[in-house]
Amino acid sequence: MNADRAAPKVIVIAEGHLVGEAIEVALSARSFEIESIHCPRSRQELMEVRREISRFRAGVGLVVAEIDDLAQWRDALALVESIRMRWLIVTGSRDPARWGALIAAGCQGIVPMSAGLDVLTQALLAVSRGGLGMSPTAREQVLAEWERLGNSKRSLILRISALSPREWEVLEKLKEGLSIKTIAESGGVSEGTVRSQVRAIRQKLNVKSQLAAVAAYQQATELNLTHTG
Repeated sequence: MNADRAAPKVIVIAEGHLVGEAIEVALSARSFEIESIHCPRSRQELMEVRREISRFRAGVGLVVAEIDDLAQWRDALALVESIRMRWLIVTGSRDPARWGALIAAGCQGIVPMSAGLDVLTQALLAVSRGGLGMSPTAREQVLAEWERLGNSKRSLILRISALSPREWEVLEKLKEGLSIKTIAESGGVSEGTVRSQVRAIRQKLNVKSQLAAVAAYQQATELNLTHTG
C-alpha cells in the first residue's frame, strides 16, 4: 500500500468474537491500524465508545454483526444513529430492508460476509476517503426496500427491536394467553417484576394496553420478525 494512500485507523465492533478477531488480524496484516471495542448495550456504553473513537482518531467504524438477529440489527442501528462517523457494516444477512434501514440511518456501506478481504479492504478505503462502501445501485435498491415497508411497519419494526430478550419472552407468553401470575411462577420472579416488565414493554411499543402490546407482537411475527439474541 503506497505511503500516500495509507490505510485508515479502524474501530472494529464485533458481535461474534471469533469472526471479529479474524477480520482484525486480516486487516492488520494489510497495514490497517485496528482498535477493537466491545458492542455497547446501554447509553453509558455508547458514550464510552464515542470517547474511545475520539481518542483513537478512527477514520472508519466497522461493525461486524448478524443483522438477521433482531437485537444485533438494533444495536448496529443504535451505533450508526448515535455516533457520527463513517460506518461500514459486515454481515452474513441478505435482508435488503434491514440493509436499507442501516443506510437510511447514516451507514456508508454494507459488505456481505462472503465478499472476501479484497472487497472489504476496498470498501474501507473508499469510506475513509469520503466515498461509499457499496455501489450506488445497491444502495438505492436497499433504501427502496426499507421505504417500501411504509411508515407504520418501519415504526413497528424499530419499536419491537428495542425490546430486551426477557421482555420479548414475556410478550410471547402473554400472546400464548398466560397470566401474569403464571409468567412470574415460570420465571421464578414476583408478579410485581412481571408487571414492571409489561409496563416497560408498553412504553417501548408506545401502546396503552397489554392487549395492544400483544397485537403489536402478533403483527411483528406476521412480518417474520424474530428475536434470536
